Amino acid sequence: MGTMMALVFFTMIFSRVVHRDPLPAAMVPSLIVMIAPFEVGFLAYVGMTHAVDMFAGLLFHAGLFLFVTLSPKVFRRDVPFATAWWAVSFPMSALSSAALQYAEYARTWGLTVVAGVILFLVSAAVTVLSARTLHRLCTRRLLVA
Repeated sequence: MGTMMALVFFTMIFSRVVHRDPLPAAMVPSLIVMIAPFEVGFLAYVGMTHAVDMFAGLLFHAGLFLFVTLSPKVFRRDVPFATAWWAVSFPMSALSSAALQYAEYARTWGLTVVAGVILFLVSAAVTVLSARTLHRLCTRRLLVA
């Protein structure tokens, strides 16, 4: 059921990004959510089958491809900080978990490095998000539009 819903939402979001006006700057970080169905699907599939096969690899690499292609669009200095930035934490964490699992299966130095880099990136992102959120909370600007 989750896979079917993910396909519908992915199609809707991709169509919106391609055919409509650009997203408002505060909503740009939510684009990273598009990688979540692939990585969560990978984790669920590997959890059920206890194996990493071609389908699992396809799910992982599709999410990794989306992350690599969407990151330059999302992680820019001109995108203002807002609570919507927290939308990057879950998909990046799922990507990190999937990359670590895939690297453990493949046992190649390249995938191990990729998994380590992704783990570092998600750790840095959550640290920056926490610091910026706390700063905005302390200055009473957290929920200001």
